[in-house]
Amino acid sequence: MTEDVVVFGGGLAGCECAVHLGQEGRHVHLVEMRDQLAPDANVRHRPLLLEQIQKYVTVHTGCRGLEVRPDGILCEKTDGTRKLVPGTTVVCALGQRSRRNMVDSLRDAAPYVAVIGDAAKVSNITNAVYWGYHAALDI
Repeated sequence: MTEDVVVFGGGLAGCECAVHLGQEGRHVHLVEMRDQLAPDANVRHRPLLLEQIQKYVTVHTGCRGLEVRPDGILCEKTDGTRKLVPGTTVVCALGQRSRRNMVDSLRDAAPYVAVIGDAAKVSNITNAVYWGYHAALDI
């Protein structure tokens, strides 16, 4: 019997997770409230990722998650109707937020403090490395 998995969140991380689980033989449902998947993906990587999603994943865009249940996620579609996306396992791959409280507490701890990566703005590893490089040049 194939395990039904719901990946909750259709950003880059959720899409990559869904493809991986699908390649392992699981029946994967991807739930995303926007109409577009992986808008945060690299422009070269995104088309390849979407091809893999077509192969391995059942996509539910325009669906806002309301409740996680033992048998899946209850969602509300953009037209207001509700539907249950089935699954016995749920993977949360929802949005991220910067946590600035640690940054503010360290601001006076050194002569130079640079706020980079997700502490400055949630982004991707490419931008974090770029910001880190430029912060190091400023020391």
